[in-house]
Amino acid sequence: MKTAPGPSVSNPFAPRAYGELQKVTARVHIWRNITNSSFVVGDRSVAVIDTQVNRPGAELLLKALRSVTDKPVSHVINTHYHWDHTNGNALFKDLGATVVSSARTRDFMVTRAERQKAFLAGRGFELGADPFLPEVTFEGESAVDLGGVTLRLFFAGRAETDDATAVHVPGENVLMSGDTVMTGSFPIFGQPVWDEGLQGDGQWQTTVRALLALKPARIVPGHGPLAGEAEVARLLEIEDFFTEEVGKLVKRGLSADEMLKDLEPRLPGWMLETPVVWGTPRYAALRVYRGFTRKPGDTEQGFQRFKPSAIPAAAPAKLGAALARSGEALKSLLSCADEAREGGDGALRLAVLERAAEKFPDAPEAQNAYAEALIEESRAVASVLEKGDFFQRARRAWDHVLARDPQNALALLGKGRYLTMMAYRGGDDPSGGMELLSDLVSLGPSGRLRAEAEFYLGMGHRRLGDEPRARAQFTRALEHDPSFTPARLALST
Repeated sequence: MKTAPGPSVSNPFAPRAYGELQKVTARVHIWRNITNSSFVVGDRSVAVIDTQVNRPGAELLLKALRSVTDKPVSHVINTHYHWDHTNGNALFKDLGATVVSSARTRDFMVTRAERQKAFLAGRGFELGADPFLPEVTFEGESAVDLGGVTLRLFFAGRAETDDATAVHVPGENVLMSGDTVMTGSFPIFGQPVWDEGLQGDGQWQTTVRALLALKPARIVPGHGPLAGEAEVARLLEIEDFFTEEVGKLVKRGLSADEMLKDLEPRLPGWMLETPVVWGTPRYAALRVYRGFTRKPGDTEQGFQRFKPSAIPAAAPAKLGAALARSGEALKSLLSCADEAREGGDGALRLAVLERAAEKFPDAPEAQNAYAEALIEESRAVASVLEKGDFFQRARRAWDHVLARDPQNALALLGKGRYLTMMAYRGGDDPSGGMELLSDLVSLGPSGRLRAEAEFYLGMGHRRLGDEPRARAQFTRALEHDPSFTPARLALST
């Protein structure tokens, strides 16, 4: 799933619009972004359901809402505790809205905050301040009257999270499901650090079927396009497949690794053709496996501890031969990694550079080369969560260098570029990355290094919507390196 409209495939540096407003009914609209938000317009006021992944996203949501109505936003409703649905709460609170959720959601926003933030930060997300907490909570069911239209809020059951709230608008025959329903790409079946989600006991499927019993004409999912019967049927088909197949392998006593080796080669073709953005079949299998195998009193939460890393592992014999040839001197290890890259062997390249970073922890060239390779090799992985395995290690390497030398040019460029481009792609605040890039520029580098710093500063300004400054930075980049193709691409739009 991509935000629409976005940069063309041929030009990844083009100006980009974040989110798309779609009319569901005369009173109901969906704003599709990385996370879906929706709003319902009553005769008296407006209710917003879920408030986006960050404050910039919330500001764009508000702008879209204001293109439809100037009525006051009286209520914000959080369907569950995940940060990508609650991080814009404060913006609407500042406008006078009352933030509403189930009592369980509010509790989870507090008690599960640290573990969730640690996991997401390790996946490359800049989280900022904690979301504003709901002020009004309910148990079981509640209602919100907007004048001429009433919203029914109720605990839907256990689904992606244990606090799933649904919002039914009977007069419009529309249901907002939160992450109980996800469409358009392979679903996320629960964060790896919590024992909730697709557990193998059929609870999620029961929840979805209970929502279908309300016979809504359209379902607004937590992620992806509007859902009808076909989209919900596909979600249930995926859930039933993993519940059944993983359950069989657990009964045979297979370990998690053995289960994956048995199941992954025989995944149906239609499933492998499902686009991957966040969730993956491997995450689904491990989630269900954890649900089946968790023992009473087991306090280690989630399947993260036995999830295989998405970073490819080099064959031991090949790595051994490469290390023997290199002699394990730093210069030789870096040359060996370059040869592996030229030969298209990303796994060997990463393994050699990991050895170099471990053996020479205080050599910035080893740490920077490893970080750069991790970012490059992550591009072969589709899932944002799986890319996080690469991002986590790369950031540790850059931070290791900068802790010892805050003016290390390559580390400033590497981390600054990474943070700025993550913000550009996700619609977040690029200021953290731009600060590092500005620090690099202040050192007075020349040539390609200066061109890259100027260019990525331009991408930060492009993310912020300041096109004149962005284009000035791109032009400056070409002054330092006329052959720098990304700057030419960025100026061509």
